[in-house]
Amino acid sequence: MKSFDLPRIAPALVLPLAIAVLASLFLTLATRSIWIDEAMLLKDIIALRSPAEFLKPLPYYDQAEPVLASLFFKGIMWLFHYNIEPLRLSVLALSCVLIAPMFAVFRCYRWGAVVFLLALIGHSFSMGLFLTELKHYFLEVSVSFLAIFALWQAEEHDNLYWPIVMAALLSVLGFSTLIVSGALLVYAFLRLAFRPWDERGKATMAALFASAMIVVASYAYMKYLTVYQLSNYDDYYSTSPLGSLGVLKEAILGAYGKALLVVSAVANVAVLFTHRRGFVFTLNLFFIGILMVVIVGRIVGFYPATYPRHVVWLVPFSMTLACCAVLEFTASPSRPLKALGLVLLALMTLQAGKACYNNLKGVNYEYVDNNALYEHVAQLPPTEFLVYPDAQPSLEYYTLLDPRLSKHQYVRVYDEITKPRDPNMGRVEYQDSLAELLRQRPSRDFSVLVSHVNLDKDISGRGKALEAEISRLNCTYTSYFYVYNAQLIRVHCPLDAQL
Repeated sequence: MKSFDLPRIAPALVLPLAIAVLASLFLTLATRSIWIDEAMLLKDIIALRSPAEFLKPLPYYDQAEPVLASLFFKGIMWLFHYNIEPLRLSVLALSCVLIAPMFAVFRCYRWGAVVFLLALIGHSFSMGLFLTELKHYFLEVSVSFLAIFALWQAEEHDNLYWPIVMAALLSVLGFSTLIVSGALLVYAFLRLAFRPWDERGKATMAALFASAMIVVASYAYMKYLTVYQLSNYDDYYSTSPLGSLGVLKEAILGAYGKALLVVSAVANVAVLFTHRRGFVFTLNLFFIGILMVVIVGRIVGFYPATYPRHVVWLVPFSMTLACCAVLEFTASPSRPLKALGLVLLALMTLQAGKACYNNLKGVNYEYVDNNALYEHVAQLPPTEFLVYPDAQPSLEYYTLLDPRLSKHQYVRVYDEITKPRDPNMGRVEYQDSLAELLRQRPSRDFSVLVSHVNLDKDISGRGKALEAEISRLNCTYTSYFYVYNAQLIRVHCPLDAQL
């Protein structure tokens, strides 16, 4: 492969700068608040005591997590307790180790490592967000890069053991990784099927069979671990075929961002017409195949992807293809291809510049500013708070992190125990919990601790339900402390307020 002809600045000088910029972005992400899903999971991790408990569905908040991910989180919590930054940095460190083999893929290009880092910088606040996430999504993103590395080994060095072994390994590290594992097995099977019988090798076929058995067993076990999460929210994940495509579109857009979506789509199409063999061609077909599985799975219902975090593991494939397209096209003697490569590179550079600019402005992409909320609560004199249900998980975690929060009294109603629930009753049970919460109000004037919702701009309906319950009692409220997606409100009720 040819090195592409960009301005002759030594890559060795640019590479350290790119690494420093990326490190700065990741360090910013490592300081962000714990949000509701992370708090729910970490409560489960704290509760796990024996090896047998790690092998069962998690006991609280209907959460699900692969066993190896749970063991990892237990280990880093044993080292760092509840301190958020060391926990996130530990996740980031493992992510970096798992992604590091990708530099071998780009080693044949003079500017390969720089372009790869440029892509990571540009999407540090989308895909990169999950590389510091205290949930298994960081593994799903990281091991997608390992799958790409395995394909590269198979294509460049004709070594089928890489995808075969990687398929088995990936199947136990995540839930969505089972799709990647299955695709790796299909790839290895097709490679073997097109070889003459005497060149297939009994050891390779035996390894393929063993790996397939592991993937099948992993699938069955992951179904067991997610039984409550999927069955309890079946109505939430289920939509019409047309509705499924709309949900999936929003999830992919959230995971990719507009820039990468455009760059990767153009790169996918261009590579189809310009590369008929080799690693880039194979990776493109591999990605198209798993994307079709995701689309069909969402429509049929066996893969209920709803949020960006459910599909963010696709991003490494698109990002790698985009980088390869830039590197290949800018090296092409064809002027149209060279121009296309430079346009794609310019879009990637603009996206990276935007990420750097936002970082310099102090932007920290997070779901909710719980750090500021609970720091303020910790400084207040002893107070009795009614706890909005979605705030309960984060309150529990921050109380462990900051003993000052224990001086307050909290009224909580969230049923945290994992158990079978009627998915059709979810909305009713939530509204009942709000009614029960306000029935336990201490006086005419009281405070409510609200997190993970913006009452002024609520689109989920959950915040509106709280406002409706307050209004039903003929009460009013004012906000006396507000940060992003979290606030403290003071509720005033008349003497004759309904009970």
